[in-house]
Amino acid sequence: MTPTYKSPLQSRSLNTEQKFLEAMSECLKHKSFGHLTIDEIASCAGMTRSAFLKRFGTKKQALLILYDLYCTKVLQALTAVANDMTNIRDAYQACYRISVDAEMLLKADFSVNRAMHELFMETLEVHPQTKVLFKQCCELMKHIQRVHLPPDTGTDVGAYAGAQLMFSINYNHVLQAMPGLPRDPQTRHQMIATLVHDALKF
Repeated sequence: MTPTYKSPLQSRSLNTEQKFLEAMSECLKHKSFGHLTIDEIASCAGMTRSAFLKRFGTKKQALLILYDLYCTKVLQALTAVANDMTNIRDAYQACYRISVDAEMLLKADFSVNRAMHELFMETLEVHPQTKVLFKQCCELMKHIQRVHLPPDTGTDVGAYAGAQLMFSINYNHVLQAMPGLPRDPQTRHQMIATLVHDALKF
């Protein structure tokens, strides 16, 4: 977040922000972040450009808020899997569940992730929240190793590789950049889970 942004407190301001964020998310489904204008977002929201600027200051700031909301959902999903780990049969099933959840979350907020990728390609700087997500996913992979793999099996390298494979493959599938993956969701997640599970054993 930029220093000029302040979260709204009043219900009217909250409603205004929500309308703009929903409009921006919808617009990003049809247009890249670089080509999307504030006027288009305001028009979609049924509000004014000046109201958008007053609320967010910049288009980038609004995108970062959307991304924060996405990151919160991902962290909640990772926490839910961690909390349920003892009820999950084995490491493979844990990886399968995470893969299904990852694809669902990426599909729901894909336009936001694609816009954030645009920013990354411009600056080559990884957003701090992205680092937080990766760290938490690595911790979850380590948790799977501890609970479901034999003692002294699995290393940090394996956990890092598993985390990267999990989200990279699912992201590129949603991006339609990996047409060789099985179209059937169950078969696809079985393949991803097998690959990540094997990585965790390193």
